[in-house]
Formats: sequence, C-alpha cells, structure tokens
Amino acid sequence: MKFSARFEYALQALLYLKCEPDEAPVSGREMSEKLNLPYRFLEQILSDLKKRGVVRSIRGQHGGYRLNLEPEEISIFDIYEVTDGKFEPWDCSTAESGDRCGQNHNMCVVNIFYSDFKSTFKSLMKSYTLDKLCSAAMKLKTEAITAK
Repeated sequence: MKFSARFEYALQALLYLKCEPDEAPVSGREMSEKLNLPYRFLEQILSDLKKRGVVRSIRGQHGGYRLNLEPEEISIFDIYEVTDGKFEPWDCSTAESGDRCGQNHNMCVVNIFYSDFKSTFKSLMKSYTLDKLCSAAMKLKTEAITAK
C-alpha cells in the first residue's frame, strides 16, 4: 500500500509542530525549508488541516501554525482522512472494480482477506497518535546520539 505525498507531508509537518520544543508558531516557510518540502504544496495541506481543526494559524510577523488539538487526540487515521478522504485502500465489490472476477463477493476468500486487512490496518492507524510517534522519534534520536 502506498501513501500519497499529501499524507506524508502532512504527517511530517504535524510531527514537526509536535516535536519542536518551542511553543512559538512555526511558519509554513520554516517547515518547508527544515523538512525540505515544496512550500506551496505544504501551504495547501496546512490550509486543509486548519479547515478541519487540526492546526490553527496565528497571523502577524511572528505568526505561523500550531497544533489546535492535543497530540494524543490526533491519530494517523485522522490525518489520512484530511489529506486523502475516506479510507478505502481497495474494495473488489464496488462498481469501480467492474466485477472483474465474477465471484459472489459474500463467498470470495480474497474479499474476506481485503476486509480483514482494511479493518486491521484502520485500527492500527487509529492507534498511532502524534504523541506516540513523536515519543518514538525522540527515542530514536537519543539512541543515535548515544551510539556516537
């Protein structure tokens, strides 16, 4: 399964906002430069996150973005839904699939696998929050510094 650039950039930006120790707002330009992400695309993503209440923007010379929700309230699944819409990795029983296989979908073992995968993956995405990911990132950073 491949994630979109929108999702990956949103995740990077939100982790940057969470993991940065300074409580000051962070500009889209700063995030773009620090994370090496295209500025205009990142601003579109941040705008979508703002519309959905995930981040807030502060105007002015020292303005920028901050998280609008607690990091433990923002799951990877929530971010995915903002950037990519409804989570539907695939579904062979939809009209878009064109019923290519000709199987009765209630009796199809492949469809059973898809359904189980979708359910399990969705639960996993909901279980990972920004807080959990930032803690893991900090641990990796500490281990890397200690290993030197």
